[in-house]
Amino acid sequence: MPNIKDIWLYANNVIRSSRQFLNEGLRLLNLSSAEGNILMHLFTKRSGIKQEDIVAQLDISKPAVSRAIASLKKKGYVKSYKDSMDKRVRRIFLTQKASRIKAEVERIYDEIYVIAAEGVSEEEADSFIELFGRISRNFSRASRKQKT
Repeated sequence: MPNIKDIWLYANNVIRSSRQFLNEGLRLLNLSSAEGNILMHLFTKRSGIKQEDIVAQLDISKPAVSRAIASLKKKGYVKSYKDSMDKRVRRIFLTQKASRIKAEVERIYDEIYVIAAEGVSEEEADSFIELFGRISRNFSRASRKQKT
């Protein structure tokens, strides 16, 4: 009978393997997986998001997000501006250069999803998402308790 340890092993393999595919695809665009994840987040959420929201929503450390954003700025994919209402807040905006690679970045992520979904029915995917959602909420709840 499978248990949570099996899930842990498979989850680690999925994360490692998908990151390898992602890095391989993004390398052609001179992007790291952290940079690609931030761009995808901005493509799917909205441009003008607070840098601290990227940290929270992608669950990446502040220093890692700062480094990735600095690199994306240097490459011309994003700009950051101080918030007009709160000068301590920096908002991140996509540039036209980022818009030009949006389809290619999305294609790279889509290819990973196609690989992951091979041989998986819609019902199985729904069950998987529901299960992992519960596990994710368990960790979030435990993390909040740990902080208090």
